[in-house]
Amino acid sequence: MVDSVTPILEEYSAYTDGQMKAVLNGRKNVGRLYDMMKYHLGWLDEGFNDCRAPRGKSLRSTICLLACEAIAGDRNKALPAAAAVELLHNFSLIHDDIEDGDEKRRHRDTLWKLWGVPQAINTGDAMDIVANLSLLDLDGSVKPEMMIEIMRLFNETVIELCEGQYLDMDFQCRSDVSVDEYITMVSGKTAALIEAAAAIGAMVATEDEDVIGRFKTFGRKIGISFQIRDDILGIWGDPKSTGKSAKNDIRNKKKSLPVLYAMEKSKRRAELKRIYVKEKLSDLDVARVFDILTEAGALEYTQNEAQRYKDEAMAQFEGLRLHKAPMERLQAIGRFLVERDY
Repeated sequence: MVDSVTPILEEYSAYTDGQMKAVLNGRKNVGRLYDMMKYHLGWLDEGFNDCRAPRGKSLRSTICLLACEAIAGDRNKALPAAAAVELLHNFSLIHDDIEDGDEKRRHRDTLWKLWGVPQAINTGDAMDIVANLSLLDLDGSVKPEMMIEIMRLFNETVIELCEGQYLDMDFQCRSDVSVDEYITMVSGKTAALIEAAAAIGAMVATEDEDVIGRFKTFGRKIGISFQIRDDILGIWGDPKSTGKSAKNDIRNKKKSLPVLYAMEKSKRRAELKRIYVKEKLSDLDVARVFDILTEAGALEYTQNEAQRYKDEAMAQFEGLRLHKAPMERLQAIGRFLVERDY
């Protein structure tokens, strides 16, 4: 599965990178502001020299380009939108690193670790605005009315990201989080931008509201499935593949879907909640939580939920007349998101 999507992601990310570089290089140089953005994106090292550092998979921007290409047969029309989506995603990561106190991302020091929290916040804020400005390069490719709708959706997505992040941090202080609240949280924190990527790609390609709505629903549901798969890997993933310690999410007391399911359904839910209110979990605590999840069937439940959301996402394309090659690529990425082992 990985081998089948890696060439797709590499091909489409090259297009998006070219557009993002054009956007950033077109800005008037102000100290090292845009160089810090380029560092975060993996194009410069900490001395601001050119490099090819590890970077993200560009999943969201690739989905945007493929949605446009599947409908219209042309990916280039959506390039400004794909760049905007990728810049928005990375702005959120800069702020996430600050909020989570993460010192490393993609095996390099995070931006705040190198240049301090104030400059990292400022750089993230600036990247958010640059993302919006990138969208304006769609002018001429879509009608003014559609341009307004694209800008509205894009900025509503930023609000959803903030709402999802608020809920995620709020959950850390609560012991009464429900599965329904979890779905609301991940719909904002994770799925909203994937939804926007698919929807905006479609909006660039067509004015057909039914088609746009289907791509939007695809993005939302595949995004939820993507996060659920992350939850599975955070507990049952192979450390050799994930790069994280076994049962990492339990040790960090994450209220992921398997844990919330067990808190609602397990006969030992009171014991699970008592463990989760501890300031720090011992190895014995981690083992006990893992046993509770196993007894409750949390893995099977979570796997079934990931599959259900994926199937509902893929069903959105039924009956649509789309270009075959990009449609198959988009479906391959959808499957990868919920079948990956890292």
